[in-house]
Amino acid sequence: MKYDFDSYFFYETIPRASLNIKMKVNLTEHVDGKVLKDSATKAFHRFPYYRRIMRFDETGAHILEPSEEELVVKEEGAERIVLGSEETNHLFFCITWTGSSIYFHAPHSICGGCGMMVWVQATLWQYLTDLYQTEISSEGILTPLTPFSQSETAIPELSKAPADEGELVNDFGNAYMPMDDYEKYFKDPFKDVVFIPIILEQDEVIGHARANHASPNSLFSAIMFKTLGRVFRDRDVSFISSRIVANYRADVGCPDTYRDLVRMLRVKYTPDMLSWSIGKLSAMTREKMFLQLRPELSWLELKRLMAYRAEIDEVHSHEGKMQYAFDHSLIKNAPWDTYTISYVGNLPWGGLADYVESLFFITDGHFIQEITAVPGKFCFSFQQVVKDDKYLKAFLQILDEENLHYEVGNMEEKNLAGIHLGE
Repeated sequence: MKYDFDSYFFYETIPRASLNIKMKVNLTEHVDGKVLKDSATKAFHRFPYYRRIMRFDETGAHILEPSEEELVVKEEGAERIVLGSEETNHLFFCITWTGSSIYFHAPHSICGGCGMMVWVQATLWQYLTDLYQTEISSEGILTPLTPFSQSETAIPELSKAPADEGELVNDFGNAYMPMDDYEKYFKDPFKDVVFIPIILEQDEVIGHARANHASPNSLFSAIMFKTLGRVFRDRDVSFISSRIVANYRADVGCPDTYRDLVRMLRVKYTPDMLSWSIGKLSAMTREKMFLQLRPELSWLELKRLMAYRAEIDEVHSHEGKMQYAFDHSLIKNAPWDTYTISYVGNLPWGGLADYVESLFFITDGHFIQEITAVPGKFCFSFQQVVKDDKYLKAFLQILDEENLHYEVGNMEEKNLAGIHLGE
């Protein structure tokens, strides 16, 4: 890998998809746009690894360079923002706001949920401190005053990989996919792409999971299987599979890095399992996850990633690199899974907890269910590429059956940002 670690996923950018991510933070009071702009600008200077712009070198490779341009902070509008363009001062990060909500926009090429969350929390801390002219508790969170640590930018070293790489145990082919939904999506990938915000009580979810020797990830995976199994009950479905996102930063010696180091755990469900209880399904799911969580498998995934990037380096034009990345993408060429469960984790919130009502993580794709946690709540982004409430109704029906209380919001357009690469 010859170039910046963060530069490679950009090669998989295509016009008909958004590889960007968005966090919607709902506060207890309306946002003061002027204070937010000043505070967010201050906070962003804490993150030099995010304050970069892109150019191409003579081989067409992506070069990320430091920038002193200001972070763009503006009111949310109907038009899609384009990260990396003049609109965002060529930066790949920006913030919008409306009412009591703040939207954080970032490229998945540079960071994922964990890396993005430190920027979000630091910005919120600065904003609330400036707004109320009082020091908000920073216990457990990073703020703009936190000294920079080299561990934040750590890159795993393949030389430290164990000799025994292990063996993958999840290669069972392509699962059932609702192609009728995808056909509409492929015709216009930015129309009818929505999410529904759902808030669940944290104690109830954790209590349910513990009672069944499960985890939030395995519980939500089991619920989604039941949800889709009911909706697809009259279809010819051989099996449904879950893709559960596993963060492997710690496995490869970089527990604090902002970089998005994740791999997918796969769990297979067959139609006969629809008669199982949620408890039995979630326990089975956790067992299957456990078998795939061995650290040596994380090193195996990293080796695959590095080998793929080394091949991109051997192509000496930007167009060629983009084509190679599209044809050989580890994501695009992975087996199909019916849905995805992605849980950022239960992070500390310090004094921010008194001001944050909820936080929803928004990404591209069908049934990519993003889950975050704020004190006392799980915030579930029920994401789909069709404006149809049949999936939501089935999901809520199962929550009712499991006595898991919830609040459900209105269906919202994702309105994910576009992206413009360098010149």
